[in-house]
Amino acid sequence: MTFTIYQTKTTPLAYFKNGYMAIKGKSFPFDHPDIYDVISDKLMVYSENPEKHTQIDFNLSAINAVSKRYIINTFRILEYIGSKGADIQVNWYYQTDDEDVQELGEICKSTFNINIQLKPTE
Repeated sequence: MTFTIYQTKTTPLAYFKNGYMAIKGKSFPFDHPDIYDVISDKLMVYSENPEKHTQIDFNLSAINAVSKRYIINTFRILEYIGSKGADIQVNWYYQTDDEDVQELGEICKSTFNINIQLKPTE
C-alpha cells in the first residue's frame, strides 16, 4: 500500500509505502481534520495484511487539541496492528523547546503497548 497526503499550511505531510510512514509538519487541522480520518482508514486497510515490520516517524513541529485526539486514535490503530503480530516501531521527533509535542509523545509512550522512541531535535 502506498499513499501520500500533501502538506498544507495547517496539516502535515503523510507518506506511506511498504510499511514505512512519515507524518511531518504543522498539525492544526481546524478546517481539514479529515487528514487523520484518511490516515486511520488507510491504516485499517493496512492492518488486514501488514508488513512484518512497520515504522512510523512522527515529526510534528506544532500541534493543537484536535490533532492530539486524532494522533491518539492513530496510536490505537498502530497498537491493534501490533497485536496482530507486526513489529511496530515509532520514532517521535520533537523540538527541545516544544513541550506540547514532547508531552504528547511521552503520554503515548506510557499509554500504548508499542515501541516508541522519543527523539529530541534542535
